[in-house]
Amino acid sequence: MAYLNRNILFLLFAGLFIVQAYSTSYNDLNIDFLIEDSIKIPEKKKIKSKKKDKKPFSNIIQNFEKVEGLFTLYWNRKNNQAYVAILPEQLEKIYLAGLTRQSGDGYYLDGSSMMNEYPFMFRKVGQRVQFMNVNVKFRADPTSPFHRSVEKHSSHSILSSTEIASSPHPETGAILADIGKLFIYDIEEVTRKSQGIYSFDKKDSYFTEIKSFPLNTEIEIALHFKGKKGKYIYTLPSSSSVLIHYHISLSAIVENNYIPRLADDRVGHFTTIFQDYTDVKKDSPYIRYVNRWNLEKQNPASKLSEPKKQIVYWIENSVPFDLRDAVREGILAWNEAFEVAGFKNAIVAKQMPDDAEWDPADVRYNTVRWMFQPGRGYAVGPSRANPYTGELYDADIRISADFVRSFYRTHTEFITPIIGPMSMDFESEEPKEEFSSEMCMYGDYLREEMASAWDIMTATGKIN
Repeated sequence: MAYLNRNILFLLFAGLFIVQAYSTSYNDLNIDFLIEDSIKIPEKKKIKSKKKDKKPFSNIIQNFEKVEGLFTLYWNRKNNQAYVAILPEQLEKIYLAGLTRQSGDGYYLDGSSMMNEYPFMFRKVGQRVQFMNVNVKFRADPTSPFHRSVEKHSSHSILSSTEIASSPHPETGAILADIGKLFIYDIEEVTRKSQGIYSFDKKDSYFTEIKSFPLNTEIEIALHFKGKKGKYIYTLPSSSSVLIHYHISLSAIVENNYIPRLADDRVGHFTTIFQDYTDVKKDSPYIRYVNRWNLEKQNPASKLSEPKKQIVYWIENSVPFDLRDAVREGILAWNEAFEVAGFKNAIVAKQMPDDAEWDPADVRYNTVRWMFQPGRGYAVGPSRANPYTGELYDADIRISADFVRSFYRTHTEFITPIIGPMSMDFESEEPKEEFSSEMCMYGDYLREEMASAWDIMTATGKIN
């Protein structure tokens, strides 16, 4: 037992000696270097916010001409820059827009051409303003539950957008939007339609006129297009460049007592068409309103009465002097048809003065315009209608300068037929519907009859 105890004491003593030996052979672990000042954990850099406060309204419009009206605009002619001031109550409100091609290239694109019209609204989303084409193809009675479904499942279309340029006006709350970014682009899709014959050039496009009135705002722009190399356009001094002028009309929808009239298939009319989903039990959702003027009798009890407001057509000052009387007679000849409907002197013809300050494309004026398109003899009579009711509010008739000359050409074609089609319309080369709802070929056949009558009158000595 004594022997065992001595062994245990020996082992314990030896263990303590070893621990002491190790403790004297190695220094304690030094970790101070981990926290020395020479090595520091880098601080996170503060990321500067890119968001900047908008410039004050008044700062943006310095040196700009103020153009007041339905929409107030600010125009700097020198810098080719313009802004529209949009009031809070003008956001999400529906207006009407109309586009007119004032001048083309004299070959593919004709001038004085009344083009598409559509309802639009300005929408503010975050720090941007959207110019939006409102969808009116599908509708339902606002009191119907299905109206919510139509609103939810149909989409509007953004035509253009731009960043808000200023902080709100301190008094009116209006915001500024750059209308150059809203309207100076290939607004007619000429590049696509021409299949690359023309390409849009924004840097050489500009405003030519800006006007505003209580119920409408009128904007003129000149868009520059570069011509495709190797493509010859004989109507241009250089096929590499063409300026196409457009007129944009923005107008208010005027509330009145107009009552839409449903179209009758037994009578031909231009129509406003949409789908109404108020009553799903109907065999067809389509509704067709007749496009017509809002005529009301001064004396409702009278069988024949003048209207409260006449339809006024202005003969453009470009119509040749020797043809103005004929154009006037053509306009007034329609009164005979209106008399059958009970209206006397429904249409009035007036002459546009040579010094007129208004433009024929202004939505307030119905006009008969004289156009220039070499080799083309035709006349068209388009109009614009309220997309909600079918009420006509603007019409611009165009007569080609080569209209009379085309009678001679028709006679020549009978003698020496043209081999193959001679289309000068690049749109005809792309897949699309051949006929629109307003396509009319009646004039082509009437022209042939007139050419035949011309020949007979010449042969019988009635025309020298």
